[in-house]
Amino acid sequence: MSKDYQIVIGLEVHTELKTQTKIFCSCSTAFGAEPNTQTCPVCAGFPGVLPVLNEKVVELAIKTGLALHCEIPETCRFDRKNYFYPDSPKAYQISQFDLPVCSKGYLDIDVNGQKNGLA
Repeated sequence: MSKDYQIVIGLEVHTELKTQTKIFCSCSTAFGAEPNTQTCPVCAGFPGVLPVLNEKVVELAIKTGLALHCEIPETCRFDRKNYFYPDSPKAYQISQFDLPVCSKGYLDIDVNGQKNGLA
């Protein structure tokens, strides 16, 4: 391998959090419910509806970020990314790009008795 390059690996982490309600509305996250019984106009992305951020989700994200030595900003921002996929009828995904809850963290990995920080 050339010494002109440095290997950098980035991760985008998706996880299912153990919260009672969804991230942007008060719909239940209970497992095993009948189809279409845990949805609302916010989930469906109807025009004019306003999402409300679940505080517990932010708390869990910050705890994870602290465990991974991340920078935790005073403010964060959610953005809508527009897509036209058959499995996403609302045609957008809410994401974080410019101002995420956590960033620039690392994980210490023990390899043969030596810790290697993975950024």
